[in-house]
Amino acid sequence: MTALFNFARYEVGILLAAFGAVVAYQFLTGKIEMRGLLSEKTKAGLGPISPARVQLLLFTLAMAFYVLAQLIKFGTFPEIDTKWLLILGGSHSVFLGAKGILPLFSSDRDRNE
Repeated sequence: MTALFNFARYEVGILLAAFGAVVAYQFLTGKIEMRGLLSEKTKAGLGPISPARVQLLLFTLAMAFYVLAQLIKFGTFPEIDTKWLLILGGSHSVFLGAKGILPLFSSDRDRNE
């Protein structure tokens, strides 16, 4: 049974590596568009860089690196501290809250554009 688990572990690793290679290839060839990823989306096109999108990206990357470091250190998927889950959840809540609340406060001129 241990051989079956090891085989499954290698298969999942190979599958994830293949997915990563496909995504990296498409980034490099331009099939995945990265322009405007952190910019505000407006009816007129791309706006300035959004602080909410930047903080969301930074907190998500911090969480990913934390989990990866724990995985490398202990060799198994770690039990994630509550404080990290609260930080990540709070970051996403701020972003989604801003997306839901800010349009309510836009002026009539902005709505007509």
